[in-house]
Amino acid sequence: MNETTPEESTYEKNLEELTKLVDEIGQEDCPVDQLEIKVKRAADLIKNLRERLAATETTVREVMKDLEESHLSDQ
Repeated sequence: MNETTPEESTYEKNLEELTKLVDEIGQEDCPVDQLEIKVKRAADLIKNLRERLAATETTVREVMKDLEESHLSDQ
């Protein structure tokens, strides 16, 4: 499993790792011990991806609000 530190991880790397884990979990020959580890890692990745999306959405909304307010004050 390719675990990355928060400093190294990117949304794309985490999504790629999650996709790989989902493929591995779906294989019939995945050992139970590995299955447990992979499911826990997948859950962590999903949580991280959701948090990043939420943070990005908040940032985009703030930027758009600032742009709108700036535009209105220019008029």
